[in-house]
Amino acid sequence: MSNLKKIMILQTRPIESISYLTAELVKAFPVDRYQVTLVYLESGEPQAQDGPAYKSISLGLAKADYKGMRLKAMRRLRPFLEANRFDVIIANMYKPTHLLMQLRRSISAPVCIGIIHAFGEFDRWGRRWMMRFMLDSRWCFVGVSAPVRDYLISARCGLTRKNTRAINNAVDLQALSARALEPSEARAALKLPAAGLCFGTLGRCVDGKRHLELLQAFHEFARDREQVYLVIIGDGDQRPALETYITTHNLQEKVHLPGYFFDAARYLRALDVFVFPSESEGFGIALLEAMALGVPALVNQVEPLSTIVAGCGITADSSNTRAFADAMEYYYLLSDAERRHLGQQHRQRVKDIYDIAEYRNQYLQLVEQLLLAR
Repeated sequence: MSNLKKIMILQTRPIESISYLTAELVKAFPVDRYQVTLVYLESGEPQAQDGPAYKSISLGLAKADYKGMRLKAMRRLRPFLEANRFDVIIANMYKPTHLLMQLRRSISAPVCIGIIHAFGEFDRWGRRWMMRFMLDSRWCFVGVSAPVRDYLISARCGLTRKNTRAINNAVDLQALSARALEPSEARAALKLPAAGLCFGTLGRCVDGKRHLELLQAFHEFARDREQVYLVIIGDGDQRPALETYITTHNLQEKVHLPGYFFDAARYLRALDVFVFPSESEGFGIALLEAMALGVPALVNQVEPLSTIVAGCGITADSSNTRAFADAMEYYYLLSDAERRHLGQQHRQRVKDIYDIAEYRNQYLQLVEQLLLAR
């Protein structure tokens, strides 16, 4: 009989940025001591990043099956849990966490961990009430940054400093650097001008990302300047509003919307300055990727973004057009050498604080501490 500790990691479906971190989470557990099964609620083919897992399983659910009462999802997941007596269960994001808490009587695992990536998950009183009702001593929650952890504790849903931790998201600096395109190649791939100062961001064009506010600030900054550009890599329902603003203000030569790119981090070296105007962000993995590639950053003056760039990047209120335009001007007035120096400081900060090896180590330590305490 195997003495390996059995771990299940539950996730809704492969999600580009989250699945990258899930793969790194799998790698945290040495194969001579642990056996990790990765389970997706939705149907789909095994992903390349699932490779390190002992098994990758899709339960074949549709998104609607794990909304609301989640009855179909519970019927599908319950026999799986009862047939596989896991020692540790890790739920990645809120919906898998809540689903497992609903099935608490079918869970034999003495250790359960819920990873929460965003603010606002417990703003609804119903979610807070359900959490207080279903939470038991087996559960430990992890916020992907200290501010997310503090939000969870302040939500008054039963989470405290005893059962809630903060483990920063991270990037594999070496792997990212190896696959990233050189600046000239990245600009060509995005169809950007070969010369000139390029500001840019990466993310879905949706409410809360403040891409329109970024566009307005860039318009103010770029009004009388040549060879300054803005690129927004991503797509979403706010794209038409961006296109209308660009056309209305004749910014077609200066602002570029190349759309969605798979593994968009590969193209970040096209930028001279990475801009992250998001209204609220649990962590901001794209920011970390840009920093790891030596791109200096300008971010909205909110946590945890301000902490991530502390000591090297620039923060400003992205809802204040003049303030954000002034921050762009700060970078514009620097020499190329000064911007490169700042970029190297950003890269060093990632290496010192947000390296993937520390991410894996902290999850391994957490699991071993929790198992020892049971």
